[in-house]
Amino acid sequence: MNKQFLKFIRDEIPEFLKLVTANLFRNKLIKNKEFLRYFDLLEKRENLSSEKIREYQFSQLKNILIYSFQNVPYYHNLFNQVSFDPYKFSDFEQIKTIPFLTREIVNDNFNELKSTKKVKNGYYIGYTGGSTGFPLKFLLDYDSIYKENAFIYYFRKKMGYKNEDKLVTFRDVRLYDKLFKYSPMYEELISSPVKLSKITIREYANRINQFQPQYLNGYLSTIWYFAKLLAEYEINLSIKLKGIFLTSENVNENQRKYIEQFFKVKSSTFYGHSERCIIAEEMVKNRYKFDPFYGYNEQIHIENNKYSIVGTGFLNQIMPFIRYKTDDFCYMDNQYYSIEGKRSSTIGLIGINNEFLSATAFDLTNPIFKNIVRYQLIQKEKGKADLMIIVGKNFQISEMDLVKNEINMQTKGIVDFNIKIVDHLILTQSGKYQMYISSVGETL
Repeated sequence: MNKQFLKFIRDEIPEFLKLVTANLFRNKLIKNKEFLRYFDLLEKRENLSSEKIREYQFSQLKNILIYSFQNVPYYHNLFNQVSFDPYKFSDFEQIKTIPFLTREIVNDNFNELKSTKKVKNGYYIGYTGGSTGFPLKFLLDYDSIYKENAFIYYFRKKMGYKNEDKLVTFRDVRLYDKLFKYSPMYEELISSPVKLSKITIREYANRINQFQPQYLNGYLSTIWYFAKLLAEYEINLSIKLKGIFLTSENVNENQRKYIEQFFKVKSSTFYGHSERCIIAEEMVKNRYKFDPFYGYNEQIHIENNKYSIVGTGFLNQIMPFIRYKTDDFCYMDNQYYSIEGKRSSTIGLIGINNEFLSATAFDLTNPIFKNIVRYQLIQKEKGKADLMIIVGKNFQISEMDLVKNEINMQTKGIVDFNIKIVDHLILTQSGKYQMYISSVGETL
C-alpha cells in the first residue's frame, strides 16, 4: 500500500474513521515482512550460543562496511585515505582504523554520506534536536522503522506485552492545540506532554479512562508529573495497567520509584537514539546490555571507568553511520553497563500553569530551524524563557518570524519565548554546555 496514502489516512482523516481503519494500520506493522523477520530472528537467538551470536554480529558488521565502501562516497574516500580494506576485514579490532563519525561531520558531508544505491521501499528524512544543542538531519530507510520496532516489541514482550494491548503515550509530537491523537498503527493514544497541567489533568484522566490502556509509555518526567497531578487533585483512574514503558530520557530513580508505587506496576526502558546505530536493553534496573543484532557497539575509554559510546548500525542503508560517536557515556558494572545520557528527566522549562517541558519535550527538529547551528534555553521566570540561538551563514532575518511562530505553535499559552541571536552560549566554569539553564523551582 502506498506510504503517502497511509500517511494521509493517519494524519488527515477524523478520529472516528481512524478507529474503523485501525486493523489496516495495525497489520501494516505486525504483518510487515521485515518486522516479522527480525522478531523471529530475536526469538531464535535465545537458543544460540554466545559464539554464534558473535559470529552473526561480525558478519553484519562486515556486510555494512563493504556496502558502505561500494555505495557511499564519503566512506569510499575515507577508507582509501586510511588504507582500510573492508573485504579483508577479519577482526573486530580492525575497525579502529576508521576515524569516528560525529554530528559535525554528518552536517558537513550530508550529500556524500547518502548511498548511491537505490534503497528498497524508499527512505525519509530524520531529525534530532540534540541534547548538545546541535540539530542533526539524516536519512533513514522506511524498512528500518519495522526492523527497530521488532526490537522494541521483543523487549516489551518480556513485560507481558501483546500485540493487541493499548498504550497511552506521553511524548512529543506536533499536536499543537490538541491534547490527544489516536495512532491506529501502534494502538496508542498519544497525549501531549506540553499541555499537561493542573488545568487539564481531569480531561487527561477522563480520556485515558475512556481509552482503557494496558500500558503507559513515554517520557518519565511526564508520567511522573501526571502521577503527581493525579495525587495532588485526588483523581482516580479506572484502568488496570500491566506496566510502564519509559523512553527517550535518562531514568531518575526517585521519579521511577514514585510512578511504580503510584500505579502499582513495574516499568522498563531501553537506550537508543534516532540515528539507529545502537540499542541497549535494560537487563536489571538502570543496567543495560547493548544488542549485538542491532549494531556494533564500542566503549571508548575516557577516564577511570567512564567510556564514550560509539556505534555502527546495521538497520539503515540509505545513510549508514559507521563508528558514530554519540554524546553519551557508559560505565562498566559487572556484565552490564550504566548509561549516562544528556536527556534529563528532571531539567526543563516550567509553564505558566506549572506545566513541565523536559529536555525531550521541546522540539527543534522542524526544517524551519535548519539554519540554527546551536541553541540554549534560559528561564528565570515561570511561563517565560529566552531562546538563545547561534545561526548559520545562510540564516535570514525573515526566518525569525517563522521560528517564533513554530515555537508558539508548539507551546502556545504555556511559555512565552524571547528569541535572541547570539555569538556564543553560556557555559559552566569548566566550559561545559548546558541546554537548559533555569532558576525556577519545581513544578509541584
